[in-house]
Amino acid sequence: MTAKSQPGFFPELLRNPQYSGTFSTLIYNWPIFAGILGFGLAALISSAFLTAPWSWLFLAAGVGAIVIIFNILVASFIVYDFGPRREYDRLAELANLSEANLVIDITCGKVRGTQGLLARFNRGHYFVLDIYDPHKMPDAALRRARAMTPPLDTDRRIYRRTAKVESLPMPHNWADVIYCSFSLHELHDAADRQKIFSEFTRILKPNGKLLIAEHDRDWLNFIAFGPGVYSFFSAATWTKHITEAGLVVNHHERWRGLAHLWVAERKPR
Repeated sequence: MTAKSQPGFFPELLRNPQYSGTFSTLIYNWPIFAGILGFGLAALISSAFLTAPWSWLFLAAGVGAIVIIFNILVASFIVYDFGPRREYDRLAELANLSEANLVIDITCGKVRGTQGLLARFNRGHYFVLDIYDPHKMPDAALRRARAMTPPLDTDRRIYRRTAKVESLPMPHNWADVIYCSFSLHELHDAADRQKIFSEFTRILKPNGKLLIAEHDRDWLNFIAFGPGVYSFFSAATWTKHITEAGLVVNHHERWRGLAHLWVAERKPR
């Protein structure tokens, strides 16, 4: 992963484990929030100087903009920060993480999930593989995330590598656990997604576990995140990639209505 001398904007907010997901959503997407808020305020102010029906139309537009911001932040809090347990706690529990010796963490540069899982993995070796490709991942929010995310706060030695989806720099039959936390949807090309899942199968040990957390492209996420839902893929897409790679889904559940968690296993041949 790229070394950072300064984590950038509001580093202490991003370090806060209690609200890190909500703050990340706000900070990484601040131009979008600023644009929506500016439009909403302009519409509300304009409504006071117009006559019906235009005043009602502008008032509805202004209120709607504020509601969109509110929905996104509340949804982010619910799925990432609500309650004493996070999605990485649940995945660690399902995969019996305490029994693993070698964990591979797949990321595009955001380390909230990495930090969470690291706190629950007290032994063995932890590899962070950065699959970021600026040509295939042009999202401005992702670039801001990479620039602003604070360095990993850990006193353990971890191993960082850059990686390509078609050739992860790991030996065959090596990993006990592969962990993917809200990063795989940055692979927009289906061929790239299938390549990396094939790599997962190659580097997992027999009975090794693949842990995935991803949003769904469904009506609930549309209500929560608006047009941002189109950056996600359906739950069926991820299940298809898992099974086509020769892995077996041991567990799949919906997490707080807006995300899905998978635990898949490489069965011995």
